[in-house]
Amino acid sequence: MFLAERSGETSRLRQVFSEVDGGRGRIVVVGGPAGSGRTALLKEAVDGLAVPVALLSAHCSRAEQNLPLGVIRQLFAGPAVGADRARQVADLLRRGVEEAGAAAGEESAHMGPADAAVAEELWSVVVDVSARTPVGIVVDDIRHADAHSLKYLLYFIRRSHTVRTAMVFVESDEMLPVYPLFQDELHQRTDVHYIRLSLLSRAGISAILRERLGHGNSSAVVDSCAEVTGGNPLLVRAFAADVESNAPAVPVSAGEAVGDAFRQAVTLCLRRSGAEALEAARVLALLGEGADPALVGRTLDIGPRTADRLLGLLRGTGLVTDDGFRHPAVRAAVLAQTPEAVRTGLESRIARVLYDSGAPSPVVASYLTAAPAPFDVADERWTWAVPVLRDAAELAAAENRVPQATAYLEQAHRAASGGCERAAILVALARLQRRSSPRAALRRLDPVVGHLTAGRFDAAHAAVMVRCLLQDGRHDEARELLRRLDGTDDGHGPAAAAKGLLGLWLAVSYPGVARSIDPDAAPWQHARGPESDGDALRRRATRLLAAVLGGSADERGIHEAEQALRIYHVTEHTLEPLTLALSALVYADRAATASAWCAALLAGTDLAHAPAWRAQLSSLAAQAALRQGMLPDAERFASAALSGMTAGDWGAEIGTPLATAVLVRLAAGRPDDAGTLLQRPVPAETHEGRAGLHYRYARGRYCLQTARPHAALRDFLDCGVLVQRWRMDTPGLVPWRTAAAEALARIGETTRARRLVSEELDTLRAAPPGRSYGVALRTLAAVSRPEQRPEILRQAVDVLRASGDRYELARTLVDAADAHEALGESKRARYAARRARGAAESCGAHGLLARLRPPGTGPVTPAAAGGGAPVLPGGAELSGAESKVAALAALGYSNRDIGRKLHITVSTVEQHLTRVYRKLNVSRRQDLPAPDPRLPVALL
Repeated sequence: MFLAERSGETSRLRQVFSEVDGGRGRIVVVGGPAGSGRTALLKEAVDGLAVPVALLSAHCSRAEQNLPLGVIRQLFAGPAVGADRARQVADLLRRGVEEAGAAAGEESAHMGPADAAVAEELWSVVVDVSARTPVGIVVDDIRHADAHSLKYLLYFIRRSHTVRTAMVFVESDEMLPVYPLFQDELHQRTDVHYIRLSLLSRAGISAILRERLGHGNSSAVVDSCAEVTGGNPLLVRAFAADVESNAPAVPVSAGEAVGDAFRQAVTLCLRRSGAEALEAARVLALLGEGADPALVGRTLDIGPRTADRLLGLLRGTGLVTDDGFRHPAVRAAVLAQTPEAVRTGLESRIARVLYDSGAPSPVVASYLTAAPAPFDVADERWTWAVPVLRDAAELAAAENRVPQATAYLEQAHRAASGGCERAAILVALARLQRRSSPRAALRRLDPVVGHLTAGRFDAAHAAVMVRCLLQDGRHDEARELLRRLDGTDDGHGPAAAAKGLLGLWLAVSYPGVARSIDPDAAPWQHARGPESDGDALRRRATRLLAAVLGGSADERGIHEAEQALRIYHVTEHTLEPLTLALSALVYADRAATASAWCAALLAGTDLAHAPAWRAQLSSLAAQAALRQGMLPDAERFASAALSGMTAGDWGAEIGTPLATAVLVRLAAGRPDDAGTLLQRPVPAETHEGRAGLHYRYARGRYCLQTARPHAALRDFLDCGVLVQRWRMDTPGLVPWRTAAAEALARIGETTRARRLVSEELDTLRAAPPGRSYGVALRTLAAVSRPEQRPEILRQAVDVLRASGDRYELARTLVDAADAHEALGESKRARYAARRARGAAESCGAHGLLARLRPPGTGPVTPAAAGGGAPVLPGGAELSGAESKVAALAALGYSNRDIGRKLHITVSTVEQHLTRVYRKLNVSRRQDLPAPDPRLPVALL
């Protein structure tokens, strides 16, 4: 083997052997850290001796350390003893082993007479051999020699000065020798020569790499090798082997060159340094940065001085510096070669030491979660571990480190002993899981259901379960839990806060469930008890939403909601109140404000591990964008909401984002796409909550736009029945009256339509005019006399422009253009149409643009539409007059209104309709197909 920077040591060792021929004995101790090449140096020196030497050699091994006279047997088993002395030596060794057996268990530095007699005869064999030729007694790795052999070697050493013998002992830096007397006596002698090997310089490293790699020995490789090995020859050669195996690629950093050979060399180096040093290295690797000797010592249950010496021993190998491991690759190699059982034991000891020293919970928990079972959960000495894990999980969750928080809680669940404690941990795990999959979170809670039904009832856990069960559509199970929760205390105990909050939440989120349990009010709605800051925030947000839905909200409540949105960021504890506050803003016609806060929460919160949170916020952002008439944004957010969670995860709440997506596509003039969305299955339980109202309303709008006014009316009136039953009859939630009025106008019931619109306006007049008021005015104009419409629509335009809803503004301007055209005010009609076109283009309302201007043509005129005759789909056989009457009838105009609009008698209208029914093979006006969107604005 090529040796670098060892020529001086090799020459000195050879010189010792040469001097023996002069008649005097020599003793040499070759030392150095593990991996420094002591054995290689010895072999190089002996192989190149210029004088003949009778070599008696032995290599010590840890595995044979307990074999009496194992080293002496090796020394006298070689050919240098001679065949004539072999039998005598065998007899002597047998006697020596017997004496060693007789003295087993005795720890004495003294040699007995029988042992001395055997040693004397063996030494005589050495003397006889030395008479013919110098003798070399070489013992490699003497720290693993058995104690009995060391006694014999000391006997030889004391007599070697007059005999031609060169005794060479190879030792490594060791904490405590097996037989301290041997080392002590060697150090006391003045005739012992010491050769200590040091780590290689950069030049030495370069020489080894050049010999091994040839032209691959670039400066970058040498620098990388020096960085990772510290000049330890064993590690340098392993580094070279890894580089060679990866050829022709040349590493650019130390870590890239580290492979299996290097990792195995690190382990070998540590094992050669001793068991204590190996264990210290493992502790150092597990502790990472910031490890100090005191911490290492407490982990290994040794004193700080001993720990200092162990770390000094590791520094001598080049693996460690004053700041820890020389390179991350070395630390990684130590960890990779540590058996799992050993690592688990060390990590549990480190966790306890860190806990006792007052380390932060996350630091301690990181060691407790390193293995499935790092501690004995039945041992009461580990009762501190579960609270530490739960505390660390809470901190990690607050910082959005969800995988770590989950690992902490799972370990805490394995370690927890009591059923209540385990249930609480499962609830915490479910809260984390709800960030990504509400349905998976509910499955986490299945054991808690059994825990609750077994009689050990916890109101807080039941409240969480009810929320999860309702969202998943398991409403019967939720009702059962609610009934059991109703009898847990008198409304003033520790469970009162959780129950009161749950009652409030039910009233605004799943009022159908709440009323099925208590027809008058949500259960425990007014119960109060001790509550945390988070509970107080949730209570305020829920009460605000209830006030908005009940029509009693004031500016103070809205201001408080904005303050909460300004102060808090999204966590497990704040997500619900923040989304409730955002919903309150949307329903209070503060869509622009809600939209801004949705954008801020989506942009300012790390939602990488919370796709469910992002989906919920996106759903609210879509609602807010739609109510501002920002159709592209609303569609983008709605799509993000529906793709962010599966339908199963949305559960009963899928109605809200689905409804928004449907309304966006209808506004954009894509009813077919809206119909496709409505074909998705929706749980029946959806209709017991707010989400069901949004879904019914969106389905009604689809029916209305696809010429099914009766079906639309049914959905709108159902919404009205529910909101009145649930005491949340506010137009900001779903404007069912104005929508129903549109449907009634289509089927000719204008009187009833006007009555509904008037009711809507009466409801809204108490508050400042907003978006809902503008929509109601537009609907009122549609069911008013033609000469009244322009003025009503002008008021609606002013209100909607101030509210910021560009889509409803565009709709109103289109109606204004039609109204002016119907009165023969062409100039005003063209002006309103231009404004309508600009508003429709700005918000992406392509359906409105189609009414104003067919694709690829200029403004529609009666002549361009076939001489003023609108065309019904499939109605090519109709005359011009019949087409006009049929179109107006399909749009819901009564016979009297049609006659007035076309300046014909009611009888003539009836005659036209009779012929239309026959030609189109229909029996009633409700079956008439929707008119072509290219109808002249004057007609509509």
